[in-house]
Amino acid sequence: MRQLSRATVALALSVSAAAGLAVSNGLLGCATEANAEATQDAETFTIGSKNLLPPELFDRNLVVTVGEPPADAIEQPIAFTHTLHVKQLGVDCNYCHSNARKGLHAGVPATSVCMGCHALVDATGRPELEKLKGYWERGEVIPWNKVHDLPDYVYFSHKRHISGGLQCQECHGEVQEMTVNERVASLKMGWCLDCHAQHESIDENYGTKAELRRAELKDCWTCHK
Repeated sequence: MRQLSRATVALALSVSAAAGLAVSNGLLGCATEANAEATQDAETFTIGSKNLLPPELFDRNLVVTVGEPPADAIEQPIAFTHTLHVKQLGVDCNYCHSNARKGLHAGVPATSVCMGCHALVDATGRPELEKLKGYWERGEVIPWNKVHDLPDYVYFSHKRHISGGLQCQECHGEVQEMTVNERVASLKMGWCLDCHAQHESIDENYGTKAELRRAELKDCWTCHK
């Protein structure tokens, strides 16, 4: 008699499960009724824009980096001018944004890159250079504000586009003419698809297979891995 029959064990398990389910349903029912009473007077979830950020971020002046370009330039901690560095001094984009030709993100240069030149430049009476050297001496990262920033669900490789023959200005505008960096493109999906459909580099790089490549570039997987 030490061993119970399979039927006996099955019956015991069934009774136990039924009892547990009854208790669970009772508790769930109570919780559901309580929630219903608590939300009777709550406003219906209306259609429209919602702030999905944590409450502590509600009041922050967050920058939208996709969509129609903002009317005003985004303020930066240091008044860096591309006109001086690129147009007048002839600094190549890839010197400061060296990761653009090697990976997904172009990134911003480390303070050490800036100081590679500015360690030799007198900052006396030049407040913006004094700011730069201050960050360097304190060992602090310069808190640049992003001007171009795609959503996390978008896969974009700078390396792929640079190696394909695109120029920085095609996405970022005539940066060499900007005293303050501004976004000029919407960076919306339609804008990208239009470029994929007609950019001449596709013909140059793929020749007789250009149309096949254009079809591939319309696939969702291309930009949404």
